[in-house]
Amino acid sequence: MRRKLSLLSLLLMPITNVLAVEWTSIIKDTEHEVWVDIDSYNVSDNHPYLDAKTTYQAPQAFTLPDDKVEYFTSFVRYQFYCKQPLFRVRTITLMSKKNKPIDTIKISSGYQKLVIDTDEFSIGQLTCQVHQMLGG
Repeated sequence: MRRKLSLLSLLLMPITNVLAVEWTSIIKDTEHEVWVDIDSYNVSDNHPYLDAKTTYQAPQAFTLPDDKVEYFTSFVRYQFYCKQPLFRVRTITLMSKKNKPIDTIKISSGYQKLVIDTDEFSIGQLTCQVHQMLGG
């Protein structure tokens, strides 16, 4: 009996790791919903970052160097420069309609200006407020 329980525990372990992420919805409209994982907050070079997930009702397009990919969910690690309203995307994972991974892209572009009334602006405000509360 103990051996079966151990095997069952090993089989269920990946499921529990996936469920460990606690997503909090911060934006919802008829076209999409945006969640953030507050527990993913961290700092690199005094610039905070946070993971966000966005699901779309209609397919979205992402252009890769050699292809155009259609996706319905994106997982993005955003990093913010809070002293100026700037952000950059560190990684993005694109998912199909059936939540199957399509591609993960590491992005090494520079910071871009945050624009009011965008998802990135809302995520940035939240991230920088947390950063400030924690002494950043």
